[in-house]
Amino acid sequence: MAKAMLLAWASPASQESNAEFEQWYLNTHIPQVRVAVPSIGSVSRYALVDPEAGGQGRFLAVYEMDDDDIPAASAALGDGVSSGRIQMSESLDLVNAPPQLQWYRQHPADPAQA
Repeated sequence: MAKAMLLAWASPASQESNAEFEQWYLNTHIPQVRVAVPSIGSVSRYALVDPEAGGQGRFLAVYEMDDDDIPAASAALGDGVSSGRIQMSESLDLVNAPPQLQWYRQHPADPAQA
């Protein structure tokens, strides 16, 4: 069971760049993030579905971590980006819907830990 998670929301820059975004995210970004942050185990991706408005184009990646050292993981991720070891893509929307990251640690009262 994961001890911590990184939730990362991201969007392609445009509808036309969606295929390039998917290719980059699956084949470049996720592998580079996993190398930069060795405590990341499994990664799952989800697409936003808005049944009311039909909203599409926003994606969530759930990175599960084998430990709960979030400060170290965050620092390693930041270093990977600033050093260029984690490459960004022009297909990633950095203006209208920039990526958002949230870190979560497993709650101590989680019944799965009992």
